Amino acid sequence: MNRRTIFLTFAAAMFASAVAISAEGPVVWADTTCDYVIVQLPEGNPDEAFGLYKSRTKPMPKVGDIVEGDILAAFDIEVTEKTTGQKYSLFHWANGKSRETLVRHSPVQCASRYKK
Repeated sequence: MNRRTIFLTFAAAMFASAVAISAEGPVVWADTTCDYVIVQLPEGNPDEAFGLYKSRTKPMPKVGDIVEGDILAAFDIEVTEKTTGQKYSLFHWANGKSRETLVRHSPVQCASRYKK
């Protein structure tokens, strides 16, 4: 292989790994007492159909908002509410098979965790 081919291959691989994959999902649960939200993740892995996120911004996403961003990534992510353009900073806490499972395992300070 010549040097140019090696360089172009390396550059393409680095570019592809740096690009965030944007996805969108609806907020299906939000608790303002603890600033946690659950987002329905894109179809693909039924064992991880929902994601639990800690909101780092006020105001935080509300139930029914469609958020768009790299919601499948780990740790700190930036998302945008699709209709209003409002930006939120979230921390990706966990994934789960169902919304109920993540609500049940949300932090103890979440008041709506105990509602039936």
